[in-house]
Amino acid sequence: MRLAELDLTAPAPGRAKLRTPTRGLALRLGLVAIAAWLVAMAIAQAAAASSELPRPAALAPNVAFWRDIFAKYSEHQVVIHDDWYLDKVYTVLDFRDWAGPDGRLNGAQERQREIDVKAAQERYRRILRRLQRSGGNAAGLGAEERRVRDLFRNVPGSQKYQQAAERVRGQRGLRERFRAGLARQKGYRAEMERILRAHGVPPELAVMPMIESTFDLDAYSKVGAAGVWQFMPRTGREYMRVDALIDERRDPLRSTHAAAQHLRRDRKTLGEWPLAVTAYNHGCGGISRAVRSVGSKDIGRIAREYRGTAFGFASRNFYAELLAAIDVVARENEYFGPIAPVPAPRSREVRLSRPMRVHQAAQHVGVPSNQLVALNPAFLPRVIDGSASIPGGYSLRVPLSARDGHLATTQAAARREEKGLPAYRFHEVKPGQTLAAIARKYGTSVTAIQGLNGVRKPQHLRVGTRLKIPVSG
Repeated sequence: MRLAELDLTAPAPGRAKLRTPTRGLALRLGLVAIAAWLVAMAIAQAAAASSELPRPAALAPNVAFWRDIFAKYSEHQVVIHDDWYLDKVYTVLDFRDWAGPDGRLNGAQERQREIDVKAAQERYRRILRRLQRSGGNAAGLGAEERRVRDLFRNVPGSQKYQQAAERVRGQRGLRERFRAGLARQKGYRAEMERILRAHGVPPELAVMPMIESTFDLDAYSKVGAAGVWQFMPRTGREYMRVDALIDERRDPLRSTHAAAQHLRRDRKTLGEWPLAVTAYNHGCGGISRAVRSVGSKDIGRIAREYRGTAFGFASRNFYAELLAAIDVVARENEYFGPIAPVPAPRSREVRLSRPMRVHQAAQHVGVPSNQLVALNPAFLPRVIDGSASIPGGYSLRVPLSARDGHLATTQAAARREEKGLPAYRFHEVKPGQTLAAIARKYGTSVTAIQGLNGVRKPQHLRVGTRLKIPVSG
């Protein structure tokens, strides 16, 4: 709870006789003291959180806008607004009555919705252009034109209406998707927060997948990003296994380890968590350029002043969306009512001693193949259908009650996983090095290195490749 949400006011007490507390009164006073201590702790925690994730006043309208998008507006409502001043909302188009029993629109309705949205956007562009031609003079303006004029009353500039006409934007609500995402994330949230803490990352960042994917476990973007954290393949390979057999971007917990490492690296480079968060969307190099251009690390100033060509609507609003998502998650019952969590599968990990097919691994641990597949969302089709083996060295998730069979794991790897650390280290291949030499150097096996990196043949080893090396001690 933030300090602003605490009601610390109370009526001034009247004068009263002093008396020795009775036993019941003493107990009540003790409970009051405990409550006061809890309030003090909440204030301290809120202050610590605010220092890690500050809330610039310049972003307050944007945060309020995204709270409404996440928690107020339906996916069948479209907010027509200014894409720079998010508090300037022209209208909200409501298509909720069109939805069928399944809560969806049919194809014809979706096409008509797009037509109506474009018509509304064009209507407000015309109004803004007329205001520009009239210089904002009230003479001859209709009621809606005067309302739009008043929205920009405090915006400076002689061309403000013409510029606003080029910024009219539509944003669909996300209430249903956000609520469903909260149900899916609830089963994972405590473990995700533990992982982030172990990596030295603010646990509040566990809500980032809500703005990346609304915690859709099967999310894929048009440009190839995957999983709840929406890692691109190239970035994902820096921290996880991403190849033709295994894609750990699809695993919500392993990708949380990866996101924590990535965020921590950017925080080390950029110096501030708001900048590291924004870099998750815009790139560390892009945010470094923004800092140099604006001459400040204040994310509020950067969002307001930076005009980089690639720093568009999504990047400019990413941190504000995070703050809004944190607010909604903190008050989810108030916004949505009780949300029943979708339970996350409970499992433990064992490291495969050698490559094996899914059905073989399932037999060894005594569970059906489909249950093993469900516990390991990183499996890709060739592993799932049994046409390829699960690589040796892979950390396989099995039910808590499953037997280990002939599967093996090292105590050192298990200890590292408990601490939220990866069970591998990196090695950059030098000229003349072979897999056998590298395996001897680190006290591991060629098979384990091949399994962890997807290297099928030794000749595929290239100078400069960063190999993941299993930790054996």
